[in-house]
Amino acid sequence: MLRFKRLQSKILFSFLLLVLIPLLGLGASSYLISTSLVKQQTEQNQEQTIRLVADIIRQTLDDAEDISSFIMSNDSIQMLLGDTGLSPNTATQSESASDLRQKMTMEYLSNLKQAKKYLSFLIIYGENDFLYRDFATYYRQVVPYKDFQNDPLYIATASRDGEALLSSSSSPLFIHPRSYDEVIVGRRIVNNYDPEDKLGMLFLGINRQFLTSIIQDVKISQTTNLLLFDDNYKLIASKLEDKRMNNLWESNIRETKRLLDQRDSSIFSIHDESYLSAATIVDGYGWHIVSLAPLQDIQKQYSIVLKITLLLTGSLLLIAVLISFLLSRSITLPIKDLLRSMSHFRHGMTKQKVHVNSRDEIWLLTHRYNEMITELNDMIQKVYITQTNQKIMELKTLQAQIEPHFLYNTMDYIFFNSKMNGDEETAQVVRSLSDLFRLSLNKGNNYYTLAEEFLQVKAYIRIQHARFPNRFKPEVEIDAAIESCYTLKLLLQPIVENAILHAFDGSPAEPGVLRITAKMADGQIVLAVEDNGCGMSTEQVAELLQVAYRSKGGYGIRNVNERLHMLLGPEYGLRIHSELGKGTSVIIVLPVIRSEEEWRLRYESNGH
Repeated sequence: MLRFKRLQSKILFSFLLLVLIPLLGLGASSYLISTSLVKQQTEQNQEQTIRLVADIIRQTLDDAEDISSFIMSNDSIQMLLGDTGLSPNTATQSESASDLRQKMTMEYLSNLKQAKKYLSFLIIYGENDFLYRDFATYYRQVVPYKDFQNDPLYIATASRDGEALLSSSSSPLFIHPRSYDEVIVGRRIVNNYDPEDKLGMLFLGINRQFLTSIIQDVKISQTTNLLLFDDNYKLIASKLEDKRMNNLWESNIRETKRLLDQRDSSIFSIHDESYLSAATIVDGYGWHIVSLAPLQDIQKQYSIVLKITLLLTGSLLLIAVLISFLLSRSITLPIKDLLRSMSHFRHGMTKQKVHVNSRDEIWLLTHRYNEMITELNDMIQKVYITQTNQKIMELKTLQAQIEPHFLYNTMDYIFFNSKMNGDEETAQVVRSLSDLFRLSLNKGNNYYTLAEEFLQVKAYIRIQHARFPNRFKPEVEIDAAIESCYTLKLLLQPIVENAILHAFDGSPAEPGVLRITAKMADGQIVLAVEDNGCGMSTEQVAELLQVAYRSKGGYGIRNVNERLHMLLGPEYGLRIHSELGKGTSVIIVLPVIRSEEEWRLRYESNGH
C-alpha cells in the first residue's frame, strides 16, 4: 500500500490511475479504426478516380470514331472519292472555281478539324488518287498511297471493312522517320450504297498530349501516378514524368501485363518500392487506366493519425492531471495562502489579504486575519502619507532655489558670446539647449500643443546632429491642421534619442534617415518616428517595453508607454514594428484634444 506524505499527491495518483487505463484503451482502438478508414478511403478514391478518367478517355475515343464515321459517310466526300475523273493535282487545298463541290468539301473538313482541338491531323487517301491532308501544327510529307498499301497499318485498317481501328503510332503515314506523338483512328472508306466499292482510307490523329492533359487535370496527391495503356500494353500517357518507371513499362511487357491484370486494389512492387495499385478497363477499347499510390505516403498518413491519437491522449491525460491538481489545491490552498501571507507580512510585505470562498473554520480564521491586516495597513498608510508630503515640500523648496530665468539668461549670454566670437555652431547648440529646457519645463504643466512638442524635439535633434553630424539626416513633418491640438509633453524625445543612439550605431556608409511625422488619420492623431537603421528582433522589441525599473537604460521608451496608459487611457500606447537590417517604426496614436478644458476632462476621466 502506497503512503503519501501530502494529501495533494494522494488525490493526484488516484485520479490518474482511474483515468489512464480506459484512456489507453480508447487511444489504441481509435488508432486502429482510423488507419483502417484511411486505407479504405484511399482505395475508394483510387477506384473512383480511374473510373472517372476511363470514362473521359472513352468519350474522347468515341467522339473521334464518330467524327471519322461522319466524314466517311459524308455525301460530298463520297461523291469526291467516287469521281474517277479527278487528277492528282486535286491533292492540294487550292481553290478551284470549276469545282465548287471540292471546295466545299475542303472547307467542311478544315472546319471539322479546327472544332476538335484534340485532332492533330486529318488524312484522306482516295482510290482515285485523291489526297487530302490537314495538320494542326506543322506540315508533314505523307507516304504515297501506293507505297502505304504495303504497310501493316494499311492492312489492319483495310481488314476491318469500314470499322474504326485505333493505333498508338502515326509514323507509318509519314515519309521522314520520327516518333510522332499521336494515337490514330483509321477507317476504310466504302460506298454508302455498295460496301464492296472501296473508295479510300481515312486517318485521324489524336494528340497524345491531349490525352496526357486529361490525366494531369485530375486532382490527386502529388506522388500518385496515373497511367494509360492501349490494348497492346503500350504506355500512351502518364501523369508524372518518371522516366525510370515509364521505361519499365515499355521494356518489360510481362511486368505490364501483371500490373494490368489486377482489378481490386492491391500492393504492387516496382524497383523495390511498394505501391497501392488499382486498374480498370476503358469500355469498348480494351485500354487500361492504372493508379499507383506510393505506400510510403499512405503510411505517412498513418503516422499523422498516430501523432493525433498520441496528442489527444496526452491532452486528455494532461487535463486529468490538471483537474486532479485543482481539486487537491482547492482543499489545501487556503491553509497554504494563510501561511504564505503570514510569512510575507513578517518580511515587510504589509499589503496582504487572503481570499477564501468557503464558509468553514478556515474562512473564519482568514477573515479575522484580514481584519487585523487592514487595521495595520491603515496605520502604515497614515505614516506613509505624512512622510510623502514632507518629501514633496522639500522637493518644491529645492526647485524654488533654482531660478529658471537665471538658467535662460546664462544660456543667452553663452549664445551671444559665441556668435560674437564667430562660433555659429556652438551658438546654435546653446540656443537649441535653451529651447529644449524651456519647453521641457513648460511652467510645470504636463501638457502642451503638438507645435511645441515638435519645437522641443527639433531642438533636441539639432543638439544631437551637432554631436553626430554624419550619423543621421532628420526629416520632420507635421500637419498644420493639428499643430494646436494638446498632447503630453516629452513624448517624442525619448523615442528619437533611442533611434539616434542605437539605430544608427556603428560606421554606416552613408547617413541614416530619421523621419518624424504627425498627421490626422481616422479621427485620431498619429505620430510616427521611423528610421532605416539596424532594426531590432522581436525579442528586443518586447524587452524594450518591459525594461525593469532599476535597469540602467531603456526606461525612457517604457516611461512614454506607461504615461500614455496612465494619463490618456489603456487604449493608447506605443506600437513598435522593427526588422533586423531594415529599420524601426514607432507609432503613437493620440486622441484629438483642441482645448485645455477638454484636456482637463480627459485627464480627470482617467482617475487623475
